[in-house]
Amino acid sequence: MRPVILDVDPGVDDALAILMALHSPELEVLGLTTVCGNVPLEQTTENALKVLELAGRTDVPVCMGAARPLAREPVHAYEVHGPKGLGEAQLPEPEAVPAGDAVDFLIEGIEARIGEVIVVATGPLTNLALAEARSPGILSQSRRLVIMGGVLHEPGNISPQTEFNFHADPHAARQVVNSGANIALVPLEAARQLWLEQDLLRWHLAGREDPIARFCAASTQTVMAFETQLYGRRGMHLHDPLAVGLSIFPQLCEIQPLWIDVEPEGELTSGQLVVDRRPFVRDDHLVGNQVKCALKINVPGFLEVFLDRLLQ
Repeated sequence: MRPVILDVDPGVDDALAILMALHSPELEVLGLTTVCGNVPLEQTTENALKVLELAGRTDVPVCMGAARPLAREPVHAYEVHGPKGLGEAQLPEPEAVPAGDAVDFLIEGIEARIGEVIVVATGPLTNLALAEARSPGILSQSRRLVIMGGVLHEPGNISPQTEFNFHADPHAARQVVNSGANIALVPLEAARQLWLEQDLLRWHLAGREDPIARFCAASTQTVMAFETQLYGRRGMHLHDPLAVGLSIFPQLCEIQPLWIDVEPEGELTSGQLVVDRRPFVRDDHLVGNQVKCALKINVPGFLEVFLDRLLQ
């Protein structure tokens, strides 16, 4: 089993990613660290605790992280995930409470198993940047950082050229990208290939009345309504589950190493991922760091794994 820490901002697709990870025998989920993102920190933390209790995994600790980005004002995505972040789902108030500080948990977890721990980050990268600042070099001691964030060459989803997570904390994104860690990036282009049809989900849920099936049906309603209006077809993209999938089955993605950096400032460009493709420049003169980027996804293969793990 691969030890993994999930750094999350639940969020409907974060919740689906958490359930996928918990149901994957290849992964040993060491804990969840929460960050301000899709909704404020208190809500992301409550949502993480609720999802763990839904899954019967109260043994997994939840640690609270950054309540705001490093430099900018917080931004949220209520219109996508609903006012409380889990769409139309109504889960009981959690009995468990946060287990500690997210940054401490990340540092201590990586140090305890140097070269083994995979960190899957599906929200803004504030916690990871703070861990690197507190303990320089800690991120490079992980086995891998799998990050859902950034957009390479397509339009953004919150500004013309930026993806939500990098836009929400561009300074943190830049620090993590330049940390020297072994990074596998799931950019928006990859996530946009992975579309879960509403009818397919309904087919898999048909006849099921168990708590996880009810949660999946209710939580996805808000996202699917939003994305149906946006894209003209009924369904949703699986941004965050793709990051979990990449940590288990990297063969489901075509990977290309690219030199990238992140623009932290600019009214129109804050959070923009900059790719240096100049063929006439030596590697030591290229901007940023070389990062493994997921480009092409085996969509049928991933959907089979995702639905099997989510609804086992």
